[in-house]
Amino acid sequence: MKTRGKQGVTPGAPPVHPLYIRLYISLALVAALASCQSVATPAAEAVSGLTLVPASDGLDVVGSGGRQIGFGRDIAGVLESVARVEGRPPRAVDCAPGMQAFATRDSVRLNFSGGKFVGWDTVAASAGRTCA
Repeated sequence: MKTRGKQGVTPGAPPVHPLYIRLYISLALVAALASCQSVATPAAEAVSGLTLVPASDGLDVVGSGGRQIGFGRDIAGVLESVARVEGRPPRAVDCAPGMQAFATRDSVRLNFSGGKFVGWDTVAASAGRTCA
């Protein structure tokens, strides 16, 4: 009659030290977490023929048949729309406490409060709330 070793253990194999088991688990966790990191997506190409023009109630999207990015719109939607028109996302810039601001390619500062688009300003003009 053949004798068998412990279940799950190869007869004659040396036991695995608990530190090696912890090392293997740690490496597996690091690999899993590394795979969760976001990968930067390339900037979208600008939609040909569209231009953002500051207006009294938001931004007009000239060439779109009368569309507008109006005040009160959610920050994510505004930034996504601007990125689509310009071919790159607006960059974050300084603003007053409690507000966020992003600059477009043409240096129009888009101002947000409470997650909503509340104004814009340039060196020469502004509408809605500004960062000042």
